[in-house]
This record gives sequence, C-alpha cells and structure tokens, in this order.
Amino acid sequence: MKKSLVALGLTATFLFGANNTHLPELQDISEYQSFLELAKSGDVDAQTMLGEMYLDGINGVAVNHEKAFLWLNKAARKGDPQAQYLIGFMYENGLYVPASVTKAVAWYKKAATKGDVLAQYNLALIYKEGKGGIKKNMKEAFKWLQMVQKEENRIASVAMK
Repeated sequence: MKKSLVALGLTATFLFGANNTHLPELQDISEYQSFLELAKSGDVDAQTMLGEMYLDGINGVAVNHEKAFLWLNKAARKGDPQAQYLIGFMYENGLYVPASVTKAVAWYKKAATKGDVLAQYNLALIYKEGKGGIKKNMKEAFKWLQMVQKEENRIASVAMK
C-alpha cells in the first residue's frame, strides 16, 4: 500500500509535471502518515512528495516552507532531480531561504542535466534575462531551450508508444 501510494504520486507528478494541482487526493490522514513514515525511513520519492506537499499546501497539508525545504533538501542531496529543481525554485523565489539566483542556478543545473524540463526552462529564462547577478547570455539560454525541446520530444515519443 505504501509503495503503491508513492508510485501513484510519482506517476502523477511525471505525467503532469510540476503542476501540483493534479496530484492524487489523499483519502485520509493515514496516507499522509504513510508518506511521512517512508520519508523518515529515507525513501527519496516520499521525501520529494512530502516536500512538495509542504511547499504548495497540497491535499490538506498546510504550507510550511521550512518543512518543505527540509524534506526537499534531503531528497535533492540524494540526487532526486525534481527535488533539486524545487530547491532551486525556493532559492530563486526566496521561500524560507534568502533569495539567491546563483544558488538557484546551481540547483537547476543539477536537475537540468538529469532531464528536468522545468529546471532547463528556468535556466533558459535566467540566462535570457540576465537575472539576479547572472549575466545575460543568449548562447547559454539557447542551449537550455534546446534541451527543453529535446526532452519534450523524448517524453512525447515515449507517450506515443
């Protein structure tokens, strides 16, 4: 049950990207507790899901950026690209942590090199606009946009099989 819930959540996250309004509704507090137990035991997927719940207040979980950062940071340091993207997002927007586009870029790059489309896109925008102390660099922006296109094409071809 616990693993299937995590798998369902991860499938929804993959299929619908970071638009968290499409995550499955938790039926009761015991399902939240299942995520919490798995996250505490070191399950990276559960840590990421729990972090997202706290970040956006999903499924009745109160928004708590401190707890979001704690769980996402654990998963990000273990190499989870979605958690790495979300840590970058928190740095870029100053959610719980002081805003730092430089730190956001570092986290986005970790996620982007693992195929995270949102991280790739955010990097393209940052380099296109020259944001937060990062110099405008159209060549770098174009590189990341090409990666977005390549990844989107890969996802589309897998979905068509």
